Amino acid sequence: MKNKFLYISFFLLLIIGCFNSKETSDQNTTKNIALPKVECTNKLEAYIFQAESLDQDGIDLIKEWLCVSESLFFDDTTSNWDLINPVYIAALDRNNVNSAIELEKKYCDHIEEFHNSRTSKDGYGNNGYDNGKCNPKHYNPQNEGCDFGLCLFTEQNGRVAGSSISSNMHSDGFNLFISNSHDLPMHADSYGYVTIHEMFHIYQYSNLNKAASRDDLMKMVGKLSTGTNSDDEVPWWIEGNAVFFGYYKYAKLVDDREWFINKMRYSIDGSRDSLKSKYLSSGKKINDFTWNGEEKEIGYELGAWFIAYMIDIFGEESIYNFWENLEEEGSFDKAFSKYFSKEYELYMDDFDEFLRKPDSEILELLERIY
Repeated sequence: MKNKFLYISFFLLLIIGCFNSKETSDQNTTKNIALPKVECTNKLEAYIFQAESLDQDGIDLIKEWLCVSESLFFDDTTSNWDLINPVYIAALDRNNVNSAIELEKKYCDHIEEFHNSRTSKDGYGNNGYDNGKCNPKHYNPQNEGCDFGLCLFTEQNGRVAGSSISSNMHSDGFNLFISNSHDLPMHADSYGYVTIHEMFHIYQYSNLNKAASRDDLMKMVGKLSTGTNSDDEVPWWIEGNAVFFGYYKYAKLVDDREWFINKMRYSIDGSRDSLKSKYLSSGKKINDFTWNGEEKEIGYELGAWFIAYMIDIFGEESIYNFWENLEEEGSFDKAFSKYFSKEYELYMDDFDEFLRKPDSEILELLERIY
């Protein structure tokens, strides 16, 4: 599933051109969908909602890296495809909010037709129309302070929404990957590592087969109850994973060690304004940083360093073992202790001590794990 020997060969296949895949017929929600289907996938069923103003080059890069992500994180036989398929990609143009508003309408029409029932054939929920922002009976954007469409593919400030996974597969019946555009050719790499990042989130949640309340789900993945204030949602683990693997896998596939080191170096560059300096002077641990303001970037980027730190000790497979056995272990705490030998809280001081080393010593870790 994560065989390194497949990376380069698969990447070359994508450069030559996408290959056709076998159709799967056991997903009732994806039959007869009149949407462009990503054809270079294997078992992944992915469909694109494209903003009218987005050029084809951006779409081609999304498709390419989506197919790469399938080869990295999903397996034909062991992955739970009922919690992966279908994946809808809302391909947005960051410079055109009106095109995002129009795309919300097309998306909601589709969701109303195909995901507007309590259950699907696989036994999971299939009611994304009612659960999200599409059904006007359940959601009024003006009442929520939204003056730009539904604030689904837009923000309240009138900007186009950023990239994210904005769905709950257990209840909605699909995964929604919102993909914001990047200026080409300068930021073509962003299509790569951002797509890998978001698809890693789908991988994370696809390992949780049992339906649960939102709070229980967030506790299971370490987003809730792992900070000092158990009511705070914290990104250090779930986003740290995705940020690290986005950078790491992209660099491996394009064979650019320097790119990877530079991306990771950004947050620890030794200046007084670096994320590392702000973090160490805050007096807080990495698991106490929330999504609020500048805390979010620290949680994401230094969370990625925490993952690198753990991989240096336990190896890359330990991360996959954690996610693939998390539900069986029964809780975040139990799974973490099993696969990383002690409670996560006990690593916080160790991690801070590591970050206090000279930058040159910190960067040696990247040389070891790359």
